[in-house]
Amino acid sequence: MSSSTHSSEHLIGVDLGTSVVKTTLFDINGLAIVDATRDARLSQPSPGIAEQSGDEFYAAALDAIAEVVERSGIVPSAVAAIAFDGQMAGAIGIDRDWNAITPWYPSALDARYQPYVNTMVERGGERVVALNGSLPFMGPRMLWWQETAPELYARIDKVLIIANFVAGRMAGLQAADAFIDPSYLTWIGVSDTANRAWSAELAETCGISLEKLPRIVPSTSIIGHLSAEAARHCGLSEGVPLVAGAGDQVAGALGAGLVDEGQLVEVAGTFPVLATSLNRYFSDTQHGMLQPLAGPLAPDHWYPMMYISGGGLTHRWFVDKFADEVKAEAMARGVSPYHLLDEQAAAVPPGAEGLLFIPHLVGRACPNDPDIRGAWLGFTWTHERRHFYRSLLESIVYDYAQALNVVREYLPDTEFSEVRIIGGGAKSSFWNQLKADVLGLPYVLLPRQDVAALGTAIMGGHAVGIFPDMAEAARRFAPPGQRIEPRPHIHERYRPYVAAYQAAFDDLRPTFARLTPLSQQMSDE
Repeated sequence: MSSSTHSSEHLIGVDLGTSVVKTTLFDINGLAIVDATRDARLSQPSPGIAEQSGDEFYAAALDAIAEVVERSGIVPSAVAAIAFDGQMAGAIGIDRDWNAITPWYPSALDARYQPYVNTMVERGGERVVALNGSLPFMGPRMLWWQETAPELYARIDKVLIIANFVAGRMAGLQAADAFIDPSYLTWIGVSDTANRAWSAELAETCGISLEKLPRIVPSTSIIGHLSAEAARHCGLSEGVPLVAGAGDQVAGALGAGLVDEGQLVEVAGTFPVLATSLNRYFSDTQHGMLQPLAGPLAPDHWYPMMYISGGGLTHRWFVDKFADEVKAEAMARGVSPYHLLDEQAAAVPPGAEGLLFIPHLVGRACPNDPDIRGAWLGFTWTHERRHFYRSLLESIVYDYAQALNVVREYLPDTEFSEVRIIGGGAKSSFWNQLKADVLGLPYVLLPRQDVAALGTAIMGGHAVGIFPDMAEAARRFAPPGQRIEPRPHIHERYRPYVAAYQAAFDDLRPTFARLTPLSQQMSDE
């Protein structure tokens, strides 16, 4: 088949991120014809509180779809399917008519669920991680509602993930039709993740009703069809198949061509991620560093991954708080302030002359350590802003290095030959070289950097028969590009910094534990 604006040979991928909603129209050859974005408003009135509106996400998705339809000039019947991906951890409660009756609470950015993680572990013990695959987000949120808002909790019919909420609303579903795909399960809390099913055992021991959770469906399931109301808004024909899709990290991994065992991908975005592809399941019960995400290719396809909560937000925070004159110069030169900071940091030796940064400003997620906060260690009067900036960039890669060591511990016979990089951070050639040097592995750029929508579109195309072999399509649509080789002598210089970074958590943990109740006391006052 060849693409045509007069046939249903186009696919739409909708990516619901923390910062933006991005929609892309693809043809069946994986070519992105046009995309559109809408900001996703994040309310953070105080530390540990973060909320987003499900209704705003829905409106943003419709508006973005309408824009790509209008700008592409396709006819209303030209789209074969719309598929969805989005933030992987969090919760939103709906009533039986699919009305959002709570905000969307985005993962660890809203920390009010954290005490209830301990509650679940106290009740379920080691079985929580052994069955679920990692410490959870949604289950503790449900316990938080039970304790602090019992009347609200009683009104909640189903608890959903944000992308599933938006997709279901576009289809006009009722709560009885609610769904979730397996990629999200490891962060729910009552899952038998290895078998891609709910765990009656964990639900009972942790006090969470499975009746409030949606049915589990494969990523390539058609969950409904575009309603007449949604179709009018976005300029498409009523009845377009809507496909479940997957979490944004899983969609991005697929879109980056991560389909063969032993491949690595980094997502340089709001939540920096390092992931690999496996044909078997394992749960990191020893370190708590890796989360097993169910892949879409087969029941035995998995993406073990680690991530840094809000690492990209920390990057932006540094520029916003400490680089006003850099921003002014960047505006005058017509370049990004990150580009100028990269230039300055490139003049600093590896290791930032003995300076370490801890990038976990909202707590460490991998492994779970909510008391950890940000810190600079080892600075003197000789350190300047460029040193602090370089140490921030290095710290994220030190976290990757620690995670890669854990992966190699579990997979001692697996050879890793390269890291594919996607996301906004892939634009920085300086940072890419730094990452290759720290990890000792080549970094490979892709023709497109933001590939979550592409991975989602591949799943949508598979659902309607366009891509019978998703792995083949992913390989074809994500050919490797520029390759950045590590410098062995620089890699050796970084080894002691990685070791010092890893040791810093054990050294600082008691101090952070003392600070946590003090900061909470100030917030209460």
